[in-house]
Amino acid sequence: MRNTFVIALLAVTLLPFASASMTVPGGYVSTAPLVVDDAVLIRSSATFDGTSPPMLRAYGENGTVRWAIEGPSTTQPDMAEVLLVPAGQAPCGAWPEHLIIAWSSGLLEARTPDEGVPLWQANTPVQGWGITASPVATDDGLLVTTRTGVELRCFADGTVVHAADTGLGWRNPATLVNGTVHVGDESGQLWSWVPGEAPTSIDLGGAIRHAPVLLNDGLLVHVQTQATSRVEWLPLGENGLPQPASAAHTLASGGSPGMPVALHTLSAAIGDASGVQMLNWTAEGWEKTRLSTSSVQGPLRLEQGRLTASANGPNGGFLGFALDGTTAALTYTADLKGYGTAPPVRCGDAWLLVKDEGKVVLDPEEGGLSCPLTVKPAPVEVEPPVDKTPIVWTLALMTAFLAGSAAAYRRGPLHGLRWGTPFLLVALIALMPALIGWWAEQSPEVQGETPWDDAWPEAWRDGQVVAFELPNGTLAVGGFEPRPTVLEATVAAANELGVSLATEDHALGQWVTAVDGVTGDGWIYEVDGTRPTVGPEAMALPSSSVLVWRLA
Repeated sequence: MRNTFVIALLAVTLLPFASASMTVPGGYVSTAPLVVDDAVLIRSSATFDGTSPPMLRAYGENGTVRWAIEGPSTTQPDMAEVLLVPAGQAPCGAWPEHLIIAWSSGLLEARTPDEGVPLWQANTPVQGWGITASPVATDDGLLVTTRTGVELRCFADGTVVHAADTGLGWRNPATLVNGTVHVGDESGQLWSWVPGEAPTSIDLGGAIRHAPVLLNDGLLVHVQTQATSRVEWLPLGENGLPQPASAAHTLASGGSPGMPVALHTLSAAIGDASGVQMLNWTAEGWEKTRLSTSSVQGPLRLEQGRLTASANGPNGGFLGFALDGTTAALTYTADLKGYGTAPPVRCGDAWLLVKDEGKVVLDPEEGGLSCPLTVKPAPVEVEPPVDKTPIVWTLALMTAFLAGSAAAYRRGPLHGLRWGTPFLLVALIALMPALIGWWAEQSPEVQGETPWDDAWPEAWRDGQVVAFELPNGTLAVGGFEPRPTVLEATVAAANELGVSLATEDHALGQWVTAVDGVTGDGWIYEVDGTRPTVGPEAMALPSSSVLVWRLA
């Protein structure tokens, strides 16, 4: 039975003042943000000149950085999306809710979503680069496509349960169907693997750079050839293995294909340099609907009944299609334009939009903003109270002069002093705050000495060093990539040391309230022995400095 859909193209209208926007510093953002509870996770790849390392940052309200992780440097951009795994248990152990982060250096790690604390780490094969495919959570375990093969790992500790060698891959996640893993590689081999057995493959030619899409008991594969691409549909046999491609469902398409997505059991969307199409499976072949002519090389995303994508080009905007019932196609571009592959992502009652250069826009729909990146309403301006003390001491002095003068004229100087003294005391009391402030300004500022521990490596001396003076000893780290502010350096150091941080919003901005679970009477910081008068979020940190956090 054929299914039809109404496709209505939804323009993503950017409201320059109602929407929130921010820029992710350093590197390139090519993967979709991940919304986790009260934070938005955005990863950036290292810059090609090596000036900025790969990072994963957790942003909260007003775009403040709650925690950040620096990844290993590599020549290949980090293109695997961060995966959120719910808590669970299996024969290999139990695990809490956690994040899976795959780096192109080959490092695979699990971290807590609230503070980014590491749970486990594992190294995978590297050949030129490591992991560039997004890991997949399955009922059988964590499915990871490495550079040279595919692995099934335990969520609890990251140990390998089963593994198989396939061809070299790039951005090619795997798909698990009824116990059989299907994954493509750069030489056009479509591999099928039952964990515990040897893998087999079918040669489709070209390169397969996406997860095979399950469609009508078969696999849809968008194969990239030298200048164009080809869509293949391979029915699955009773043994779970793909059969030869259906000639009726072989479709020539444009160059540089993106990552297709299933819309229904019989429908899928594909994207490439020629635009976006919807394909509806029929026994006679594909029923095609052209949705857009904008070039799409990244993933197509289906979320809350909407198909989204990022148009990749110097003037590329964003695409959004509502799937309803009859066909109606419109075209549009968003105000945020440029090269990009990350599709719009739902965040509360808004959509997150991001381009390669790191510009992020929160586009709200009607009803307000409930995304963690929501900007707080501007505070109500209250007129500061008028300081009346100058009026008081001025009137008191005038009264003392007039009363004393009159009394002295009539009965002599002593009598004048007796009448003027009470008013002089009132004037002195009113003047006291101003006198105290003036005296404080005359005091020279005390400059502390830069703290340095001779046990620290000399290699740290020309960079930033961060130390936490805990009740059971001092933890310090240096030699990392310099951070522009005290808060960012603090978060980077805590992640390096495996120390947890708790922060709160205060009048001076975001402040550290607990280090490694220790709160005490609060925490204060010093930079090169001097205690600044601004919060850590606003305090610029020199590239060569010693930052010390200690209990108040």
